[in-house]
Amino acid sequence: MIEKSWAMDVKKTVEEIQHTYAEFTNLSILIVDSEGRPLVKPSAYHPFFKKLVEADGDTRERFWQEVRHYAGLTRPALCDLWLPGVKFIIAPFQSPARDAVYYVLAGVLIQSGTKDLLEEEVAGSGLYDEGRKLLYDLVLEAEELSDEEAEVWREKIGKLAETAERILRSAYRETYVRDRIADLRGILSTARKERISVGDTFEQFMALSSAADVMGYAQKIAPGEYRIAQVAGEGASGLQDAEFREGEGFLGQAALSDNPMQWTDIQRDPRAFFLKQRGVGEFYGLRCFPVRVGGEQLGILFIVSKKKVQTDALLREFEDTLIVLVGEYIASGTIEARMERQIQRLRPLMEVTRFMISAQNTQRIMFMLVDMSLSLVWNPSSAIIVHESSNGQKVQIVSRGIANDFAEQYARDVAKRVLRESPNSHSVGFELSQTEEGQLMIEYPIVYAGKTRGVLAVSLGSEQEAEECREVLLALATMGSIILQSVHDQQQLGLQNERFLRLMYASAKLGEDDQGKKKDLSLRLLDEYARYGGITTEESVLLQRATMLSLLNDTAKRELSEAFAEELAVLKEHQAMLDTEGQTGTFSFSRYTQILRTVLYFAELDEETASRLHLTGVSPELFNHFRKFMAVRHTVQSEVVLSDGHTAAFNPAEAEERGIDAIVKEFGLSKREKEVLELVVRASSNKDIAAKLFISEHTVKNHLTNIFNKMSVSDRAQAIARVFNRGIG
Repeated sequence: MIEKSWAMDVKKTVEEIQHTYAEFTNLSILIVDSEGRPLVKPSAYHPFFKKLVEADGDTRERFWQEVRHYAGLTRPALCDLWLPGVKFIIAPFQSPARDAVYYVLAGVLIQSGTKDLLEEEVAGSGLYDEGRKLLYDLVLEAEELSDEEAEVWREKIGKLAETAERILRSAYRETYVRDRIADLRGILSTARKERISVGDTFEQFMALSSAADVMGYAQKIAPGEYRIAQVAGEGASGLQDAEFREGEGFLGQAALSDNPMQWTDIQRDPRAFFLKQRGVGEFYGLRCFPVRVGGEQLGILFIVSKKKVQTDALLREFEDTLIVLVGEYIASGTIEARMERQIQRLRPLMEVTRFMISAQNTQRIMFMLVDMSLSLVWNPSSAIIVHESSNGQKVQIVSRGIANDFAEQYARDVAKRVLRESPNSHSVGFELSQTEEGQLMIEYPIVYAGKTRGVLAVSLGSEQEAEECREVLLALATMGSIILQSVHDQQQLGLQNERFLRLMYASAKLGEDDQGKKKDLSLRLLDEYARYGGITTEESVLLQRATMLSLLNDTAKRELSEAFAEELAVLKEHQAMLDTEGQTGTFSFSRYTQILRTVLYFAELDEETASRLHLTGVSPELFNHFRKFMAVRHTVQSEVVLSDGHTAAFNPAEAEERGIDAIVKEFGLSKREKEVLELVVRASSNKDIAAKLFISEHTVKNHLTNIFNKMSVSDRAQAIARVFNRGIG
C-alpha cells in the first residue's frame, strides 16, 4: 500500500490542510481511496460521517457503492448521493504511484429552495434506514447555498485535491526514489561481495528499473571489433555472441565515442537493423555506456527500452550512474581476470625456467620453449621454433600442432625474413605475421652470441589475444635467449678448454716418448671401447681428458683445476686406487675410476699379460668385459676424424691472443720473448721455433729460460697452462 511510504509529518500536513478547508467551507471532508478507506483522519464530527469510516457497516458499504458510480470523474463535481437534492463535492486525484484514483469527499451542500422540497419528499416517502436518517439530520443542520456559493466551494475542494496530490506525490517520490536507490545500490554491493555473474547483475537491475527491458555488454575482441558477451531480457537471446564493428549500427556508433550516448524513437531508424535482425522485435530507446580502463576501451554496456516511459529525472540520473558503476565492476572483473591469467602463466613460467637453466642441450631447451609457449596462451593451436643450425646452412624445426609441410614452408619464410635478411638485428620486440593460409602468428626473436639465431612463433586466434599474452611470451623468449647464450658460452668454453688441454698434452709428450705412446694408446682404447658399447661417448670424452691430464705435472694440474674439476677428481681417486693395489680389504671406487684404471693398465702391459691378471677395486664384470673387448678390438670398425671437430663459431686464436697479451703485460716479456711464447703455446719444438724465427736453438733455449723465470714456471706445460688461464679469465 502506498500509505506505507508516507512519512508521519507528511500525513500530518495533509490532515492540517484538510481541517483548514473544512473550517473555511463549513463542510465535513474525507480523503479516501477507491474503497472508501480514509488516508488521514476525517475532518467531520457528525454521526453520519462517523458511519462512513467504520471498518464494517451497512451504511459505509451502501454509501461507497453510490460513490463508485462517479469513478470516471476527472475534475471536481457536485453529485447527488442517497437523497435527491443532497449534494456532495467529489474531487478525484491520482495516487502518488499513478496506479489508482483517490477522492476528496466534502458535504453536505443544500442549494437554495432545495430544503423545503426535500422535507416534502421525506414526509411522503419516509426514511427506511438509519443511514438516511442520519444524513437527513445533517441536511436539516445545513444552510442553503446559492449557485454561486456552491461553485466557490466546488473550486475550493478541487484546490484541496490538487494540493493533497502534490504533497503526497512529493512524499512518495522522495521515499520511492530513496528506496529504489537503496535497492539499486544493493545490486552493486551484492555483486562485489558475492562475485555474482554479470548476467545476474543485469537481471537484478532490470527488475528494479522501469526503463530497462534488455541489458547487455559487448566486449572488445580485436581492434575495431566487438562481440556481445552478456545479454539479459525477454526476446534478447538472439543478441548473444553477435558481433559488430565500429561504426556499424547504434552499437558501432557508440564504440566510436568515449562518452555515453542515447537515442529515442528508433524503431524506424536504419541503424536499428542490427537489433531487428537478431530478434529484438520491439524497442523505443537505446542507451550506451563505454567501459574503459585508462585509455583502453574494454567494451560497451547498452540498455534497450521497448516502450516510452516517463521516469523520474533523479531516479534516471542515478540509474545512469549505477550503470557506469556496473561498467566499472565489469572492468575490474576483466582486469582481475587478466591478472589472474598472467599469474597462472607466470607460475609455470618460473617453474620451467629452473628446468631450462639446468638443461645444457640446445635441442632440449627448444622443446621446452615450444611446450611452454603453448601453455601460456589460452587458446593455442600450434607453436614452432625455427633455429639456425651450427654450420648456418640449415635450420632446425621444433613444433607442436603443425603439419610437417606447413612447418617447413613457414621455416623457410622465417629464415628468409629474419635469419638471412636481418641476422644482426637484436630487437627484443614481437612481430605479428599472417601465413598464406590466414593463420595469425606472433613471433619473437631468439637472440644470442651476437645475432638472431632463431624465432619462437605461436599461432593465435585474434590480435586481442596477442595483446594479452605478448608480454609473458616476450619474457619466455628473452629467458630462452639468455639460457641459450649461457649454453653457447659453456660449449665454447668447453671447446676452448679442450684445445688448451690438447696443446698442453702435446707439449708434455715432448721428451716422454714411451709415456706419450702409452697415453695415446689409452686415448684410442677409450674411443674404441665407446664404439664397442662398453661406455658412452660422454664417458669416453671425460676419461680421455683425464688421461691427458695424467701426463701433466702437479703445477699444471693446479692451473687447470677450475676448468677440469671432474676429471681431476677422477685422477685423484685413481691415485687412491693405485695406493691400495695389493692390499686386502673391501674398496669402493666410482665407475669412471674403475674404467680409467683398467684402460691405463692394459695400455701399460701387453694384452696377453694384462688379460691374465685382475685389479684391486675393479669389478670383475667390468674387467672381464674390457678383456673381451681387447680380444676383439682389432675387428672393431674404426672412424677417422676428417676435421678438427671445432664449430665455425669457435675462434681459439682470440683466446690465445688474450692470454699471451695478459702474460706479456703481467710479466714484462720482450717482443722476441712474446714471439717465442706464441710458438710454445702452439706446441712447436725448439728446432721449429729456431727455424721460424731465424735464430739458433741455443738462443731459443735462452729465451725459454728467461720466459720461465719471469713467469715463475719450470717447464713448457706450466707456461701453457698459465697462458690458458689468462686467456679464459
